Amino acid sequence: MTQRALLPLSLFLFSLTMGCSSAPPRAAQSSATDLMIHYGCPTCHVIPGVPGAVGKVGPSLAALPQRSYLAGVLPNTPANLEQWVMHPQKFQPGIAMPEMGVSPADARQIAAFLETMH
Repeated sequence: MTQRALLPLSLFLFSLTMGCSSAPPRAAQSSATDLMIHYGCPTCHVIPGVPGAVGKVGPSLAALPQRSYLAGVLPNTPANLEQWVMHPQKFQPGIAMPEMGVSPADARQIAAFLETMH
C-alpha cells in the first residue's frame, strides 16, 4: 500500500484509539445530583440520593411524583416541574425559592431525576 492509501486507515485507527465520538466525555457531563448541588437545592430541600440534601427551608422532595400539585399552585406534570425549577417566582411570586438561573436542559435533567422519587 502507498502512504496515500494508508492515510484514511491511519486516521480511522487513531480516532478509535482516542475515543472519538460526537458526545462529550462522560466526565464533562453533569448528573442530575451534580446539577442540584450546583444550583444549591440541598441547602433548602431533603432530596434522597443527593449528598448533603438535608435542608429544612423547603419541603422534602421525596415522593414528589405522588403529589398532585407543585407548591400547592401548579399541577404536578413533568413539563410543569421543569418550568417550576426554572421559574418558581413566575408561578408563586414571593415564595422563598429564588430564581436560580436554571437552564432548560438542566431543568429537564433535574425534573427527570425528581420524577423517580417514590
